[in-house]
Amino acid sequence: MNIRKLVFPSPLAIALACFFMLPLLQATAADAPPQVPDIVQKGFDRWAEKGAASWAMDIWRIGGLLENDSKPGTLSRFFGRLDSSIGNYKSYEAINAKPIGRNSQILYLALHFERAAIYGRFLLYRTDKGWVIQNMDFSAAPEAIMPWLAFAGENYGD
Repeated sequence: MNIRKLVFPSPLAIALACFFMLPLLQATAADAPPQVPDIVQKGFDRWAEKGAASWAMDIWRIGGLLENDSKPGTLSRFFGRLDSSIGNYKSYEAINAKPIGRNSQILYLALHFERAAIYGRFLLYRTDKGWVIQNMDFSAAPEAIMPWLAFAGENYGD
C-alpha cells in the first residue's frame, strides 16, 4: 500500500469535500443570531433591571442623533401605556442585522413581554467611540418594522 496516497489525498478529493461542506457551513453561519452592539445590550439590561423603558431610552439616546430629540421620551410613554396590556418586559431576541456600508447597520429585534411581542428596529452608526443609535422604531405588527414580511403573506416563515 502506498503511504503517500493515504497521507496526501488527491486535490480532487479535497475539492469535492469542500464543495459538499460549503452549504453546511453557510447554513450554520446564516442561523447564527446577529451581533448586538453594546449600547443596545446595555439599554435592555437596564430595562430589565429597573422595570421601565425610560431607563433604556436614557442609554440609547447617548451620543447619537436622538440625544437632543423628543423621540426617546415619546417611546418611553408608548411602552408605559402598553405595560398594562402586554405585561412587563422579559427579554429580547436579535432577528436580523443588515449592514449599510462599513459604519452603519439596521438591527431588527423581537422584544418579549409577559403577554405579547413588540418588534423593534434600530438604525446604528459606528463613531470613533463605538456604536450609537441614530433612530429606532417599535410596533406590535412585525411587518411594520420588517417590510419584507408584508410580502410573505400570512405565513411569516416564507
